[in-house]
Amino acid sequence: MFLDRDETGQESFFAETAKLSEGFYNQLKKHPVPLQDAAIRAIANNSMALDVYAWLAYRLHSLDKPRPVSWIALKAQFGTGYNRMDHFRNNFRPILALALAVYPDARVEEAENTSGLILYPSRPPVPTRLICAVHRRAS
Repeated sequence: MFLDRDETGQESFFAETAKLSEGFYNQLKKHPVPLQDAAIRAIANNSMALDVYAWLAYRLHSLDKPRPVSWIALKAQFGTGYNRMDHFRNNFRPILALALAVYPDARVEEAENTSGLILYPSRPPVPTRLICAVHRRAS
């Protein structure tokens, strides 16, 4: 949890900045993935959906083949507050649906044997040509 002080000097749970590990920061510089402002606004009231959206945006465009992700791995990343796997799965599914609703190019499906999800290579949320155009203007 991040604590910050707002303009009145009161502590706030919403910080303007976050400290990233050097390794993660270097990965973001090496493989940036812009997120859609409209998507973020649409799910801004659901922090877990935002996390899932950002994870999918970062993960899917870098895949070269379908990748399974187990429910155990998903719970370790997104569901540490859940004691039972069935509670996590039942709560994660609608959150995933929300993230997928704002990322229509994301290709994700639940594995037939319900062992987890299958992630498929997908286009990033912001088209590459748009990313390049924005980067050229900023340079």
